[in-house]
Amino acid sequence: MRFEPTFLVTATFAADAADRRGPHRQAHLAHVESLLATGTALLAGARADLTASVLVLRAADAGAARALCEQDPYWRHGVWTAIEVVDYLAAIPQPLGRS
Repeated sequence: MRFEPTFLVTATFAADAADRRGPHRQAHLAHVESLLATGTALLAGARADLTASVLVLRAADAGAARALCEQDPYWRHGVWTAIEVVDYLAAIPQPLGRS
């Protein structure tokens, strides 16, 4: 089996993220939706405790995955304060529903 390079990203919210994110939320969601639409993002959401966003991204390497997150309005406007990128191994080589 051949697995595409995939990364688990955790983007930590600023302490005042609830106040900061309002003006940037629609642009953030548009960015995430475009990543999902192209298959670059396989999963996007937030931790239930709302301390971080979580994404599973396809990218050439960890630096490319990080660069995708650094383009997000939440990063550019300080809603996220840290981005952690780690290798992720999917249970199957191709996500269900994708060719």
